[in-house]
Amino acid sequence: MVNRIHNRLSDLLASKRPPPWSERLVLTDEVQAVLICQGSGETSRRGYSPNFDEFWVVLGGEMVFEIEGQEPFHATTGDVVFGPKGKTNFIRIVGDGPALRLGIISPRVVFFDPETRRPFG
Repeated sequence: MVNRIHNRLSDLLASKRPPPWSERLVLTDEVQAVLICQGSGETSRRGYSPNFDEFWVVLGGEMVFEIEGQEPFHATTGDVVFGPKGKTNFIRIVGDGPALRLGIISPRVVFFDPETRRPFG
């Protein structure tokens, strides 16, 4: 699916198993876009990138974002969330069903664990 000119979301979703799963849709020298599906109660790994901003487009479901320096907030379908470089972020899926988001960031990103300061992913 990487770097196809056109992806139909409904076709992609129909081909997937139940969450959790992810699918990289775009990977170039400048940007990558990853479609991420998680079930209710699932979370991302708490982390940060010291060098690259990232953002997410919520395509379905409900999630709570925790971004360092901000109060946690609820995001739903159609919301766009910005994660500034150097700020720890964490995502928790809430609600009754799965949640779908498109994450966009540099392909050169390295994420760090905020407690150990060690890279991961």
